[in-house]
Order: sequence, then structure tokens, then C-alpha cells
Amino acid sequence: MDNSRDIALQLAGSGRRSSKVCARCKKRKTKCDAGYPSCSACVKAGAVCRGEASGSHELPRSLVRALEDEVADLERRVDELQHSPSNAATALTSKLARGTLLSDAGTPQPFFLSPFSPSFFLRPSCPPLLPTRASPSRSGGHREPRPSPTPSTGRTNLGRIPSAALETMVSNYANIHLPQYPCIQEHWLRHVLAKVLSAHDGDTDRVLTKGIPPESGLTHFDYFVVFIVLAMSSLTLTWKNESQARMASDAFFSTSLQHLRLASRVTGIQRLQICCLLGHYGNLNPAKVDNWMCIWTASRVMLELGLNRQSSAETLQGEGEDEAKLRNQLLHVTLGIERSLSTILRLPLAIPQECGTVPRDADAEKNTKYKSAIHLYRLRALETEIHRILWLQEEVAEDADSDFDEWFVDVNRRLEEWLEGSEQFQKYQMLEFRFVNYGYLKARLYRPTPRLGTRTPEDRETCFDACTLLVEDYQRQIRRRRLFYPWHGVHILFEAAVVMIEACWSLRDHEPLRQRARHILSVLVPDTLLLLEKLSESWPDVGVCLDTLRPVLDHVTRAFSDRMLADIELGRQASEIATTAKLRSLLFPDGPVVWSARVPSAPSVSLDSNAHNAGDNATLSLDELGEMDWDAYWDYVQELSPLWDESMRTWP
Repeated sequence: MDNSRDIALQLAGSGRRSSKVCARCKKRKTKCDAGYPSCSACVKAGAVCRGEASGSHELPRSLVRALEDEVADLERRVDELQHSPSNAATALTSKLARGTLLSDAGTPQPFFLSPFSPSFFLRPSCPPLLPTRASPSRSGGHREPRPSPTPSTGRTNLGRIPSAALETMVSNYANIHLPQYPCIQEHWLRHVLAKVLSAHDGDTDRVLTKGIPPESGLTHFDYFVVFIVLAMSSLTLTWKNESQARMASDAFFSTSLQHLRLASRVTGIQRLQICCLLGHYGNLNPAKVDNWMCIWTASRVMLELGLNRQSSAETLQGEGEDEAKLRNQLLHVTLGIERSLSTILRLPLAIPQECGTVPRDADAEKNTKYKSAIHLYRLRALETEIHRILWLQEEVAEDADSDFDEWFVDVNRRLEEWLEGSEQFQKYQMLEFRFVNYGYLKARLYRPTPRLGTRTPEDRETCFDACTLLVEDYQRQIRRRRLFYPWHGVHILFEAAVVMIEACWSLRDHEPLRQRARHILSVLVPDTLLLLEKLSESWPDVGVCLDTLRPVLDHVTRAFSDRMLADIELGRQASEIATTAKLRSLLFPDGPVVWSARVPSAPSVSLDSNAHNAGDNATLSLDELGEMDWDAYWDYVQELSPLWDESMRTWP
């Protein structure tokens, strides 16, 4: 800003003007009432009212308005700079840095940089309802304290676990879940597991007290990976004994956190792996880990490492091919999980489209075992495309002549092809959620969206079909105890319930579909709430969703039974307007997702070594997990495998 502008602003701020008549009125030779900061004539004309100093230099009549214009212009220029493709990664990195306590991902350092760091990750994940909408009645803020169980040792000591049970859990993760979320490499996992079982003769409890033998070549990061893999695998073995499997998983997870606290030198790639593994565990157990914070941090680390700018052929200079493949896998795992969470939470994408242009490793497409991950990436691409166009309201394509109706038909066709292609993975017990994802995306295509706020009765009927498919599939998963991803389940079921209730409410005067809508309200939506109630047993925050949906469902159901009164009772008309507004607010929840405002439903976890004196921030102890018959648990895990002997060992 030059000197003349400084003088002008000072004169404007002090109210000193050479004339009370504004410059516009003086030029037009019209009467000016000299109003401040704008005269009546300029207000009526919508013009900027400026005074006139001695000479020809015009002064702003309002210093505040002049500064606001200056700030708006600077913000516009900064925004253009930040959104240029060349600065996308840098701009996003700076934005993500505000929400984490990480500093430099490239320098080896502890994962938790301060005693406060665990509170960002080790807290419940975000429930479907925003915290500002949450009712405190079901928040779980006043829980009865659990009685202290008798201390028990050796629960997670790998040296005391039967080899067959250990092999079953590792194989379950490596054969089913690792191919879909390849955060680590299987041969590396088995090699590390063999070394862990050799150190101190497999006595992993001794490692926590005496330390890791230097000759083993292991680190606490290696132990963390082994134990969190066992924790995730145990959560997916719930179909025979759910309570025992969850207790075993809690024990393994607690041990993994102890090793993570002791990991003093974690590289950038290891930090990214930790974030992805914790995020994956958060999808499996949302009451323990905030999956969004983990993936948000993983996105930042991935950008800092530059994985989005390098292909697998040029990722490393002179280093191994396995490392290049791992980096490529971590890039696409991070992108895939971030896309999934962003679309489900209806948030703008944390990683811009132009940041994910690195192609997948060509060898992965040839590997039958990892084809499920490729097919899952195709689903994420469809999910992201639907979210960008229908929610973020971006253009269909770069071509200005692209037709929305043609895109709508094409994306439906590609969704059908994806479902057909996913059938081949059924025999490997992979992509068991394919009908859920198909129904979920189908409903998202035909439900009201920010781009298409009004839908036809035919669209509503398609939503009924899609929601019926996904609810029935979730019912089968619950009966078989194979609902492995409750975070996705809760969000998808909650959205399906809202979509179905809103569709029924919109069709209350549409005679051809009234009977179908009655069935949805009396059978399918209550079934959905029962599923949510089942999931609330392991994730108490879900109770808020139930408390919100039940009165809305009751009101809509009653409206169908006495619909004829709506036209003659003014009170009922007002009630219907309120119900419509309530359903619209659930369809399009506004406002930011503020995790810091969440009503706590579980005690926070601290990994500080002195936390046992900190009251509510007490360390998560294995002794708090309750007693169980561990020998019986290992026996039933072994039953999941054929007869086993040492010749069947698959780790080195």
C-alpha cells in the first residue's frame, strides 16, 4: 500500500474530508445527505460511496469497508495460489498440519510426540450424528465402574499360545484382510513373527520388562505390527464365540499400544503404516480408535513423503523393488480409506483428485490374491465419483458438453459391472460386503442429494429396493457373526434408515406406493434400528442415533394411520411441516464435524508411564479386560483349522 493510500485511509478513519458531498453526487451534481459511511443516493444506487480529498484523489467514506475489500482481494489471490495444481500437496499439508501434533515425517522419531498425542487417536470414532445434535441422555457419561478383576498374566504372551492357534489368526489376516488393505507385506510379517517367537523363546511379556535382545534385530514397531494384526484377526473370528474373540482382541490391542509407546525411532514409512493399521482397526472397533484422525494423519504423512508424486518404477533410487511396491500399496490404501471415510461423512475430499495420479503397481493386477484390493479400489473410485458430482456438485467431466443424464446411466452400468465382478471373490471369503456397498451406492444415486434435491416416486422405489438389499445383507452378517466393519455398518444403516423414512414421508399421498411404504415403516426400518441396537453393544455412541430415529419413525408411522386429518387440523399441518424439516436436516446435516465437542462415552486412554496416578486418564491395563478361559479360546481357534503339525508352519 503506497503513501497516498495510507494518507487516504487515515483521513477516512478520522472522518476528515475536504467536502461533505461524496464524489459521486458531486460529479452528478445531485443533492447529497452526506450520510456515513454511505449516503442515501449511493445506497439506493448500490454504488460505493467515496469522499473527495483536496485534489483528485478519492477517499473511502468507510475505513472498515475499504479494509474489508482489501482483505477479500488478498484472500481471493491466496486462494487462487493455493488451489493451483502445482501447490495442491503443499496447501493440503499445511491444512492437515493444524490438526495433528506431528512435525517431520521424514525424521525417525516416536509416533506419539507428547503425552497428549494419544488423545487424538485413541478415542471413539465419529458417529453418524454430529456432536452438536447429540442428546446427552444416551451419551454414557455416567457409567457404573466395572469391578476390578483378579490380575492375570500371560494373556498375550505369544510363547504360551498354541502354534496352530497363532497360525490360524495370522493366516486369517494374511489371506482375507491384508489383500484388501495391504498396509504391510505378508512375507515381512511372517519373517518378523518368526523372529519374535525366537527372541526370549517367544516370551513377549519379558520383552516389555527386560527389553528386546539386540541380536534379534527387532524393534518395538515390529512387535506393534504383530500384536495389532492379532487384534484385528481376533475381531474377525467372532462368528463362533463373539465375547471371547473381542476380549482377546482387546488384550492384543492393549499390548500393541504398549509397544507403540516404546517405539522411539519410527521412520516416515513406518509412521504411515501405523496410521493405516490404526485406521483399519478403528473401522473394526470404532469405540477404541478414531479412524478419521488416523487416516487424516496418514494423508498428511503420505503427502510429506511424496508418494503421490512418484511411480513404483522411480519411487526409490537404488533401493529394493519390494520397498517400491510397498510405497505404491500404501499410497492407494491411504487414498482408498480416505475416500471411503470422506464420502460416508459427506465431507470434501481431504486429498485432491490431482494428488492421486500415480498408477497402481502393474504386478498387483496379476496377483490373484491381491485382485480383491484392485476391485475394492474400483468401488472407491465409483463412490468418490458419485460423491463429487451429487454432493460436492462438481462438473461431470472436463468436457463442457458432458451430459448429466448420460453420466447417470453410465455410472449405474459401471456399478452393476462392479457387483458382477465381485462374485469371483466369494470363494475366498473376500468382499463379503459387496451387496451392502452395491445397495448403499444405489441408494445414494437415487436419494435426494444437494444436486438433485427432489426425486420422483420411481426414484424412491429404487431407494426402497437398494435399502432392502443392504439391510437384509447386514441381517445375514449379524446372524453369522461376520459383521466385521461396524463403523461402516452404523453409518450406512443410519443413512439407509433416514432415506427410507424420508421417502415414506414424501410418498404419504402417493397411492400406488403407499402399501409399500407402510411395509417399509412397519418392518424394514424397525429391522434397521434393531441392527443399530446390536451394534451399539460394542459402540455406545450409536445410542444417540437410536434416540433420534425412534420418535421420528413413530411420528411418520402415525401419519399414515390418520392421514385424512392432516387437511382439517391446523395443529397437524404445523406438525407435518416440523417433521419435514427434521427429515431434511437428517438428510443434509450441516455444520462441521467437531470431534472436540463430542460428548465422551468412554474414558480417554493415556499411554503415559505415570498415568496410573492420573485418575480418569488411567493407562489401559490388561487387568481391566476381565477374566476369560484363555485355554478354551485357543482350543476353539485351533478348531478353525485342520489338524496341524510342525510341518505346516508357514513362517520361516
